[in-house]
Amino acid sequence: MNINDQDHQEGSSNDNVSMPPPALPHRPSSSSVYSSMEPSVQNIRATLHRPLTAGQQQYVQKTIENAEKSQDATTEFINQLGDYPPTIPDSVTMHFLKSAGVEGTDPRVTRMVSLAAQKHISDIILDAMTSARMKGLGQTKKGTKDTKFTLTEELLDEILKEYGHENSRPPYHT
Repeated sequence: MNINDQDHQEGSSNDNVSMPPPALPHRPSSSSVYSSMEPSVQNIRATLHRPLTAGQQQYVQKTIENAEKSQDATTEFINQLGDYPPTIPDSVTMHFLKSAGVEGTDPRVTRMVSLAAQKHISDIILDAMTSARMKGLGQTKKGTKDTKFTLTEELLDEILKEYGHENSRPPYHT
């Protein structure tokens, strides 16, 4: 029998020998706990003042270039708004802006609001047409492959609810 087997046998004569208690884990003092958990001011300063790596410098440069390009594109877009005639006339847009409490706006802002409204309306109509195609509600003329779809109030109501608009008209008109 080896020594480890004798220690684990019941009723052996070594049971009376007192073994030293197992060593308690070392508990660090409170100052060493805080210094290891919280970085010191020197560590923070050293971290902040390190030079950027080459990869980090390239990333920063690309980000700056992209920001400049997007500003140039935005400026160009705003300047082109003066030349673009929107589907919704400026007078109609100005009327609704004034009724909402907005007065004396720049013509480019009026055009941008008109363009946003046009986009919103076209998204609603496109979704309604897609829904009509999926439901097979089109009519095909004999001898042609052209299918014509009719925008119905039921289709429009479904799509308007998806966009958060409530149609106050009844489903029938007189």
